[in-house]
Amino acid sequence: MGLIWTCPVGGSNVIPRSFVLTSRRRTESLKDSCCYSDKVTNMCDGDSSCAVVRIEPLHDHWDLVEACAELLNTQWHRSLGARIHSLRQSSHSYPVCLLLLKGERQRQGEMLIGHARLSRVLGSRSLFVESVVVCNSLRGQGYGRILMEGVEHYAKGRGCTRLCLTTHDKQHFYAHLGFVLSKPVQSVGTLASFLPMEVLHKFCRSTDDEDEEKIEARIPINSVPLTLSNSSPPPPVSCPPPPPLPVGVPPPPHFMGSQTLEQTPYTDNRGLPIFWMHKDI
Repeated sequence: MGLIWTCPVGGSNVIPRSFVLTSRRRTESLKDSCCYSDKVTNMCDGDSSCAVVRIEPLHDHWDLVEACAELLNTQWHRSLGARIHSLRQSSHSYPVCLLLLKGERQRQGEMLIGHARLSRVLGSRSLFVESVVVCNSLRGQGYGRILMEGVEHYAKGRGCTRLCLTTHDKQHFYAHLGFVLSKPVQSVGTLASFLPMEVLHKFCRSTDDEDEEKIEARIPINSVPLTLSNSSPPPPVSCPPPPPLPVGVPPPPHFMGSQTLEQTPYTDNRGLPIFWMHKDI
């Protein structure tokens, strides 16, 4: 049965502590269609069969930091200490780690389902989404979509207008959620915890601006116009052609064309192909 959002009290401008989802068969019995996570018990009227799935920031749920680290390590192996240290950077001022939880808050049956990390993008009101993961035993049941919908809902509540991400092999999944191919962006990451965004924006310059500055730097301000002489220019220096490839050796596999859902010119720091995508929200 499908899951739907319940909106926060006071309209879309109010940022709740968490966003609550509940099944359609229970929605009709809710007196208040706008609920916080601490009202889960009242929503379900003590009915344990009312499965609640919600998004909460990790820094409001430090008791699950080790479980979150173990979940992430099932996908990307890292020492547990380093993982926990990275997760503890989560804060309201970014980066923020969002958890997808199932069950009543701080109850024995509460279960960690998924995780996503959000950080600021320099020079925009965008957020960079990374470390998106769902518990192995629950994959293929729609929780990945629910997690990304929760991320989008959270970002809208924080006044952001775009989500950006990278993926090695899930580009079709994200395209189905409304993401489109895009160019690389610069994520702030944990720097937002140490430096104000105003300071970081001063270091944000586009590639076009840098190219223009390089061109201007080559031209002196008070340069003297060149005088063309009547003498003919020197003959061009001929370079020997490159040697032919040995027979049977294929050309280099690096793709330099435009990005599609099947191939990409971008690579990560390990040299693996990576797709850049974004979604306006």
